[in-house]
Amino acid sequence: MKLLSSAVLLFLVLGSALAYKSYSGYQVLKTAPLTAAAMPYVSRMSQRFDFWGTPGVGRPATVMVSPEEAPVVVAAFNRMRVSHEVLVADLGPQVETQRAEREALKVSSPRKPRTASYDRFMEFVEIDAHIHETADGNPAIASVLDLGFSYGGLEFHGLKLSNGQPGQKAVWFDCAIHAREWLSTPVCLRIIDEVVANPALRDLADWYILPVANPDGYDYSFTDDRFWRKTRRPTADANCPGTDPNRNFDFLWDAGNPTDYCSEVYPGTGAFSEPEVAAMGNFILDIADNLVLYVAVHSYGEMILYPYGHTVEPVPNVDQLIAAGTGTASADAIAAVAGTAYTVENSASGLYFTYGASDDFAYGRGAVEFAYTFELSAGGSGGFDPPASQIQPVVDEVWPGMLALVEYVLAN
Repeated sequence: MKLLSSAVLLFLVLGSALAYKSYSGYQVLKTAPLTAAAMPYVSRMSQRFDFWGTPGVGRPATVMVSPEEAPVVVAAFNRMRVSHEVLVADLGPQVETQRAEREALKVSSPRKPRTASYDRFMEFVEIDAHIHETADGNPAIASVLDLGFSYGGLEFHGLKLSNGQPGQKAVWFDCAIHAREWLSTPVCLRIIDEVVANPALRDLADWYILPVANPDGYDYSFTDDRFWRKTRRPTADANCPGTDPNRNFDFLWDAGNPTDYCSEVYPGTGAFSEPEVAAMGNFILDIADNLVLYVAVHSYGEMILYPYGHTVEPVPNVDQLIAAGTGTASADAIAAVAGTAYTVENSASGLYFTYGASDDFAYGRGAVEFAYTFELSAGGSGGFDPPASQIQPVVDEVWPGMLALVEYVLAN
């Protein structure tokens, strides 16, 4: 790979510096593994502060704090007697370094037509072009899903891959519903690559793949704010735009959710208030008669979560959900590649209580028998910002797990 000169790199960085949030002085704090007694307090804190990863009993919590928030969060941890450390003392330099690397890679390693890039993170416009190129180049098996427009006017698309057999069962994968979780999108792109190349996979099922479920937020995370999570639709608080799209689905919407507009998990003004979420949810309902597997790909946590997020009470087919996720199926297939151990857990007990989430909607409203959220590996300064060098290892180890899951579900 040809290296850019320092002068060119400096020009690229300065060209977008004015718009890009610096995160200068922001810290990333990491707690010791949490106790059951601490979890209720941490769950309440997570409604106000930006917790990363998957805090849970026996696992540490990671939280990003501004210079103003740091003493408040530290004092709260001290009151709870939760020991913690400063994982990143100043996030600003790391954000700048990663942005400079990304700009350099975009110039030195441009995407080739009809080819997904796995040596760098692709921007929304590149991903959308790749979807159309794949459909244009494979008209007998690929068709573009016209899902509609985002609040910001971006037309967003998924892809259907099928051999055209009538009455075929269907499987669904979506990625990047949380904007900053860039590592999820290459997983969806890898699924597209594999299914296009292998007719036997299309004989198994019709495949629906949505690489970017939150186009406005994803685009904004590249242009303005690396750690942006939500949509970009304004709220009643002009200083706090955006809704958490994974709390906006029409299933137990707002049950116990916060009404703080600035919260990272603000659920919106009503179920399906976000046009992107409504488009996605309604499409899932349209294909629900044939849909047997729903998978939302997130990062991070190395977990395979199954419904429900609002209760730890087991769902009727819990044994099948666990068997498909673990045993000889998905988690074992992932571990066989490089030894990464994914755990398989109920969403409420493994993550935290959630309402209006996409997998619960697919399971509870769409009657999709197998519904999961995959939390990928962590990376970078605190988990959400893995380097580009991590893309290929993650997609290489996760794809066998996805395939094993599909094969198990269709066989059972």
